[in-house]
Amino acid sequence: MYITPEPSWVWMYHHEEEKLALEFGEDWLFLTPFNARSLIPDSLHGSAFSAEHADYYESVLTQLRKYLDLSAPELVQIALNLTAAHFFSLPMMPKSWHFKASEQIAYACNGKLVELNTGSERGRFVVVDGGEQSSLLMLLEDTLSLGNKKSLKRFELIKVMNDRLSPSRRLKHRRIVAA
Repeated sequence: MYITPEPSWVWMYHHEEEKLALEFGEDWLFLTPFNARSLIPDSLHGSAFSAEHADYYESVLTQLRKYLDLSAPELVQIALNLTAAHFFSLPMMPKSWHFKASEQIAYACNGKLVELNTGSERGRFVVVDGGEQSSLLMLLEDTLSLGNKKSLKRFELIKVMNDRLSPSRRLKHRRIVAA
């Protein structure tokens, strides 16, 4: 079952968990993986889940359903994390040096699945915010080693130049487990 946005939804910063959260009602709370260091200051004071947020959420959820063979709760989790990242993450500078240039460049649009190649492994990402020159991406794999003892964990964000983006195959046959 997919969750449809409601006017009562509210973004809040959950101080005990130290994460951005979305409150669906009195007894229902969704925790994002994003802490205060990665969020714009306004996100720490709460705000309504706006019509713009709902449009983005519905758009990326539709995209994800086309490409990922995941359960409805897993897809909703990814779509809500994308929405939180799109509207509340701090601006980033590209860190393209971790990845090889792509031979077949993918057009970056929000909610699209892409792959990045570190030279030693490939990782699947979803576009959070596609731009003309660079795009903000969210990792869908458990982890991705970037070299030099650095790695990304599931749902971490990275911005890269679009010449690094490779098209991703439809994953209806491969499962990515969302946490």
